[in-house]
Amino acid sequence: MAVSIPGAWLDADQLSSRDATSSPRRAHACSPGASRGAALLALLSLALVAGCGGASTGAAPAESPAPASEPAAKEPFDLEKALAREADDLPAREVRAADWSARAFGGAAPKIEQKDGFVAISIPLGTANDVECFVYNTMLDSGEAMRNFIELLDPEKVEVSRVVPWEISVHRESPAVFVQALYLAPTAGGKAAGLLKIAVHADRAHPIACLHDEVGYVRTFERLAKGLFDSFESKSPAQKSEYTDTMILRIGKVPVGFETNDLLADEGGQRRWLSRSALLVPRDATSLHIEDDASNVLLDAQGRVKGGIWIETSQGKVNHRIELSQKKNFEYEYAGEVEGKKVQGTFSLATKAWLTSPVATASELARRLKKKGAFELKQQEYAPSVDPTKPVDVQYTRDASGAVTVNTSAMRLVGSLASDGRPESFEVSSGPPGLTIQRAYTRGKL
Repeated sequence: MAVSIPGAWLDADQLSSRDATSSPRRAHACSPGASRGAALLALLSLALVAGCGGASTGAAPAESPAPASEPAAKEPFDLEKALAREADDLPAREVRAADWSARAFGGAAPKIEQKDGFVAISIPLGTANDVECFVYNTMLDSGEAMRNFIELLDPEKVEVSRVVPWEISVHRESPAVFVQALYLAPTAGGKAAGLLKIAVHADRAHPIACLHDEVGYVRTFERLAKGLFDSFESKSPAQKSEYTDTMILRIGKVPVGFETNDLLADEGGQRRWLSRSALLVPRDATSLHIEDDASNVLLDAQGRVKGGIWIETSQGKVNHRIELSQKKNFEYEYAGEVEGKKVQGTFSLATKAWLTSPVATASELARRLKKKGAFELKQQEYAPSVDPTKPVDVQYTRDASGAVTVNTSAMRLVGSLASDGRPESFEVSSGPPGLTIQRAYTRGKL
């Protein structure tokens, strides 16, 4: 682990500085952290590839810290002041690889290295540690990627004191998640503090992960990462969707997840509804419960479900992986695994109809929204996270005041729909207190 507060130590649970200088750079030169940051970043990139389906690769352990020199004086160390520090305004610098280019704010020219399956970028800030970014060639599960980064803060080597998501925003039509972890690490001179900042951008063709291991520079890191995400241009971008939207989930003011959806037209006129979501819900001050959910659903001309695949993972383990296909007489066949056990069977809808997709549901709700007054829509939808063996009953109700309620056996939401019939703003009334869903971005028509 990098020791990220230059000259900061913990003696008898009290943060203090063993270095008389107030210069971060001079203090860092005497700190053991400098020899260990690179090893952490190498481990992070290897773990992310392995954790997302790449080849598992062993990594060398972090180097042992060099003995710290004994300073002549000891003075109080202000952790809050260190956490609040930011870099001066940095110029935008070009970052270019074989088939893409971008711009990143930095104190010097970025270093670029082509790896197997990704490009590694090292961006100096003019501080003790560089920002490290990784541009990948395949889609990633954002939550799982984030989990791999966080879990490299080995509890046997460091003491994590705080993990929290602080930002979820949309860049080039894809969401980005920002998380920070404050930790303490033992060194030859006592315990030292570090702040690992992580950002993952869920682009479908070229997801990007960035991190910076140094106390402070939170807004500097955020500005750099967002600038990279926004300016990224590729010669091989993801397929342009007919429609896209992104919802952000919050508990109170804390962003805890996203759902992003794309309506794609394939060759031959077939359409697919691609949905991806990630949850990063704080379990306590030092850990997150992380889930990823993805589905790829094939639609017919009326927006009904012809088939698809649904995958949900939690804390790195597959909760379910289900494939569904349309059969005769309004019958569907499902097959896959749920918590490691194989499941297979068929079901028919009670209404003797085909399963409706989010596209068809939104179209019907949009039609009803155009009329004044209350309405009620009952239908059956497929939600393997609730029950992979049968459809679930869903009820949409608008009352006289215009408020919309969505009821299922698993939850109840109250809020509003956008004019296109998709969710605009909802609060989950049966679930974690203060959990809200808010549409953050939309483009196109259903």
